[in-house]
Amino acid sequence: MQQSLWDPVDPQLLGSLEPGLQTTVNGEIYRFGSRGTLRQFRRDPVRWCGLLRDPVTAARFRPRPGAPHCEWNGAPYFFTSDSTMRVFLTSPWTYEVIRNL
Repeated sequence: MQQSLWDPVDPQLLGSLEPGLQTTVNGEIYRFGSRGTLRQFRRDPVRWCGLLRDPVTAARFRPRPGAPHCEWNGAPYFFTSDSTMRVFLTSPWTYEVIRNL
C-alpha cells in the first residue's frame, strides 16, 4: 500500500522526507515540498495545520487565530483553552509528544 503525504500549504507538491523540509505542531509532523512553503507554514501554522489534539485533554480541535499556545523545545503547541495550556506549562515533559522527523 502506498501513502502520499502532500504539502499542507501547496497540495500540488509532495511532502518531503528530508529533515530540513519537516516541522511539528503539537507533536504532529508536517512535511513540505519546498523551503518556501515551510516558511509560510511556520509564519502562520494555525492557517495550515488543520485538526490538532490538545496535549493535555487529547480533545481534537481546529485552532483559531489567537488560540492559546506556547513553544516547547522549539516547537509550537496549541490548546483548546488557557487552562489546559497552564496545566501543560506546569510539567510540559509529561505531555510533550515526541516523534522522530
